[in-house]
Order: sequence, then C-alpha cells, then structure tokens
Amino acid sequence: MFKTIVFDLDGTICHHKASYPKMFFEIFGEQFNKHSDTWLRHMLHNGEHTGLEAVQSCFPEMSPEEQKNALDTFTYRWSEAQVPFTGIFEAMALLKANFGCQIGVMTNGPSQFQWAVMNKLGLSEHVDFAYASGDPFPAECKPSIPLLRKLQSQRNFEADTALFIGDNLEKDIKPAREAGWSALHVAPHDDKTVPLPLSDFTKAAKQDSLLKVNWSSLTA
Repeated sequence: MFKTIVFDLDGTICHHKASYPKMFFEIFGEQFNKHSDTWLRHMLHNGEHTGLEAVQSCFPEMSPEEQKNALDTFTYRWSEAQVPFTGIFEAMALLKANFGCQIGVMTNGPSQFQWAVMNKLGLSEHVDFAYASGDPFPAECKPSIPLLRKLQSQRNFEADTALFIGDNLEKDIKPAREAGWSALHVAPHDDKTVPLPLSDFTKAAKQDSLLKVNWSSLTA
C-alpha cells in the first residue's frame, strides 16, 4: 500500500527532557521570551541555514567565535536532551518489512541543530533518508505542498503511495492530505497500552482522528 512513509521528528519520533527557555538562559544569560520572535524567525525561515543566523541576530555584541561556541553548546545540550519514544525504531522496521517501503524523516529547523538531534538518536541506522528544512535540500519549511512535491521528485515516489506521520495537524497532516498523501495524526506516549495491529494502523491512516499511540504496541 505505502511505498514511502515520512515521519516528523520532534513530538513524533522523539521528545525532550529539558526546558528550552531554561537552557537558553543558562547558555546566553538572557530570557528566551526577550528574543523568542527574532530567534524563531531565524531558526525556522525558508532557505538553507545552520542556526548561527539566529545567534548572530539576537546577540550581535558577541564575537564570531563566541557566537559559534554558544550555538555549538546549545546544539549539543539540546540534542542530548532528546529521547526517542519507546519502540519507535522497532515500529519503523515493522512498517518497512510489512510494506516493503522506504522510511524517511522531514523536520523543520536549521541543519546543524536538527542533525545534532538526529545523529544523537542514531536515526540514520533506521531510515532511508532524512532532511531538515535548513539543509541545502529542501531549504523549505513545513507546512508546504511544494515541499512535499520536492520530496516526491527527490525520492521518486507518487503522492498516492505516500504516508506522512506527524503530531502537528497544521504543519504535518493538512498539507500532506492536500497534496494527495495519506496522513496519520499521532500523539505518541510511553504509557502501557494494548497491542495495535498493523491493520488498525492502516485504517487510522485513512481517518481524520488523532491516534494516541505507544510505538512499541505496533504488531504484525
């Protein structure tokens, strides 16, 4: 049925065990809310970017070396705070084996920042491809139907054979459905739950409801 399954990263594959504003204050010495609008605008804009642009804009008084060191520190500490949801990689393997499909990741964020997280999780061992919006490709953020078309062309698949799995209705689910993909809106958790057969998983991908899922419950 599915030849390509694309996962969102944050809130779908992994979650964090630290406070972003608290970490921001510890590293930059200023409150996140003072800089949040500028910071997020530079962290999440369309186009190729690493994350250094946000530091440069918010803290121009720092020397170039200080800016780079601050971003490197923040990047490392934030990536170390990420934890995969229980069973997510086993679920990916089960989906790949069952559908004979390619598994990928599409996440918003600067290349350096998001790849630090993906590398910390060892994601490349479990997926066929992964992209951050700040990478040279696709250099574009979700939500975007043209972005999904770029992925189709880059990875050689058709919309009606694709499934997007994400926790954000506006950024992940709605654009995928508008592009002709199947889409599964999920709320992953690590609580004990009953098994989720693949047949029920497939049915859920055709519905509009939110699927609260422990990835380790997915079974053949």
